[in-house]
Amino acid sequence: MQDEDGKGLDVRRRVAVFGGDGFLGSHFVERLLEQGHTVTVFDRFRSGTAKNLAQLQGRVRLIAGDFADQAAVAAALEGQEVAAHFVGATLPVCSWEDPLRPIDVDLRQAVNFFGLCAGQGVRKIIFPASGGTLYGRQSGLQDESSLPAPFNPYGIAKLAAQNFLAYYREKCGIASDSFRIGNVYGPRQPLDRPQGVVAAWIGRILNGQPLELYGDQETVRDYVHAADAALLMTHSLRDLDATDTYNLGSGSGTSILELLSIFRRVSDRPFVCRVQPRRSSDNTSAILTSAKLLRHFPDFHHRPLEEGIRETFRWAMASRQERSCLAGSLSSLPGTPGRWPNPI
Repeated sequence: MQDEDGKGLDVRRRVAVFGGDGFLGSHFVERLLEQGHTVTVFDRFRSGTAKNLAQLQGRVRLIAGDFADQAAVAAALEGQEVAAHFVGATLPVCSWEDPLRPIDVDLRQAVNFFGLCAGQGVRKIIFPASGGTLYGRQSGLQDESSLPAPFNPYGIAKLAAQNFLAYYREKCGIASDSFRIGNVYGPRQPLDRPQGVVAAWIGRILNGQPLELYGDQETVRDYVHAADAALLMTHSLRDLDATDTYNLGSGSGTSILELLSIFRRVSDRPFVCRVQPRRSSDNTSAILTSAKLLRHFPDFHHRPLEEGIRETFRWAMASRQERSCLAGSLSSLPGTPGRWPNPI
């Protein structure tokens, strides 16, 4: 099978996904396995085992380690053709108050990672970036020719990382694809973090808390389902010598008030909403066209936002019920109620 560029779609690659047990990374791993690639996942695995990849045990190689440990990262890169960077320690709203953090942590670690990839003979790097924060305060539909104008430290660091990829391309010949992604949402997104309004609102509804709505009808975002974003990023596996930058959005803007209307239709639980002024750290509008990327996927269609939010709601409720059942089972075990018994 071939795409319109004549590149084969059935070539199998060796891919290392750093942060692959996280929200978006785990969706990317699933898409890679569906296409037959050999996948290594490097993550911290905080609970001692895979969280989002538990259903894939035995199909992927799992390596537990700290992304700041360069020796461990270098070892995981040995023999890999492609390395995907899904690690992030900073959020846009947090970087607004601490502008040095995305420099000291995210940017420094990304540049170290790029250098290690080049040193270990990796042929290509996949780098998910931020479409919303990177283009800054611009209106209308943004394509790859739009001039980046980030004002949030998070977006500034993402743009700097993309420029360092160009440096390593020129210095070491390593290829890379950067994906400027819209507001990603979907199952597995943490419900308790100040990033991702869909997940944050679902978490507050399930906790019986009021929603915090920042902005008005002019506050518009481009929402992309994580599984859709992950599938489109597999384009990078088709040609390991190509380097490019792609926008990855639905091309459709949804205002924060329209999003609230969707939630009222989808949620079977009553909730109240507190409307707040738009935060100074936020853009007014962020809409991305994926036309450049979608020409490689002529039959692809983004899933409708309301359908995706309903699916995410179902996942969140099932996940909460599963954790509740697990907590009940553990509380009946010998030892301290509600906790794991001491290891033996």
